[in-house]
Amino acid sequence: MKKGYKKFPLVEIRWIDHSGEAGWVELEDLKEPPIECRTVGWLVHQDDMRFHVMNTLSNDKGQGGNSEILKTCVTKFKVLRKSF
Repeated sequence: MKKGYKKFPLVEIRWIDHSGEAGWVELEDLKEPPIECRTVGWLVHQDDMRFHVMNTLSNDKGQGGNSEILKTCVTKFKVLRKSF
């Protein structure tokens, strides 16, 4: 492992996506089930309300590709590897 990388768990999070529509909608469209998403990446931070998962880490301790996922939307959380 190159110097500078931090150790973070690699995780998979399944979560229900939010949506919105600014235009006109039909009531029938509101009956569609919500979309479940999967995010895989390094869990770099979490608090009581959310997870922050990054898809890119660099050897100068940089982090990129942040996905902020609200814990109330999570349907499944799995640790794929305890540390990178």
